[in-house]
Amino acid sequence: MKGNVDSKLLMGLIIGGAIGAAIGYLAATDKKEQILTELNGLFAKAKNAFASAVCACRESGKDTEIADSEVQSEA
Repeated sequence: MKGNVDSKLLMGLIIGGAIGAAIGYLAATDKKEQILTELNGLFAKAKNAFASAVCACRESGKDTEIADSEVQSEA
């Protein structure tokens, strides 16, 4: 159990250090506007993909609910 907690702590420190290094690099670089623009585009694409996946999931769920209610009404 203790080994599991230690590995999670180590992983958190590594991830935090990587994020800190990335932020430091972004703040120090001359191309930060270009990098931010590219990241915003990437996040927008991810947001749209997530929204369409949620919409598709909801639509498939509605179809299932309709089919279930039709089966119950026939019985």
